[in-house]
Amino acid sequence: MRQAVLVEPKHIEFREVEAPKASDLKEHQVLLNIKRIGICGSEIHSYHGCHPATFYPVVQGHEYSAVVVATAAAVTICKAGDVVTARPQLACGKCKPCQRGEYNICEELRVQAFQANGAAQDFFVVDDDRVAVLPEGMSLDYGAMIEPVAVAAHATMRGGDLKGKNVVVSGAGTIGNLVAQFAKARGAKR
Repeated sequence: MRQAVLVEPKHIEFREVEAPKASDLKEHQVLLNIKRIGICGSEIHSYHGCHPATFYPVVQGHEYSAVVVATAAAVTICKAGDVVTARPQLACGKCKPCQRGEYNICEELRVQAFQANGAAQDFFVVDDDRVAVLPEGMSLDYGAMIEPVAVAAHATMRGGDLKGKNVVVSGAGTIGNLVAQFAKARGAKR
């Protein structure tokens, strides 16, 4: 299968590597065929060597949509043929934040495309607890936008009641643009 590896800043290699096999899936794993990938501003920073938490070499891609190829027998959240995305955070599940459901502040947190390989490859294996099945009829393009949309939605929810308020968004990238749209939808004056 094809895999895009960010070997070091400003050096991407396209490699042919062995594809993961359905027969090798562990108890709660899902084999995905990656269909769409978003390119995040953070990944651009990694490409230029400006992201302090990138471990090279790494396969980028943490915003994506995919089709399920196969699942391990214990998996019930999805089935072959489902269109999905997956949370990019790899949490330990054992530390206090994880036990509270706050995997985003896991004491051993790793994130796809930075400290762990991501989805810039034809096939990718993820644990089922990270998978989200997309609504029927949602396009693969929209599916790849789930992660940045979730970031923007969360940011505006943390802002409290925005009705009638002026909101300043610093940055006009994808996240900033989405935050502005959510703020407006939540009633921000401007």
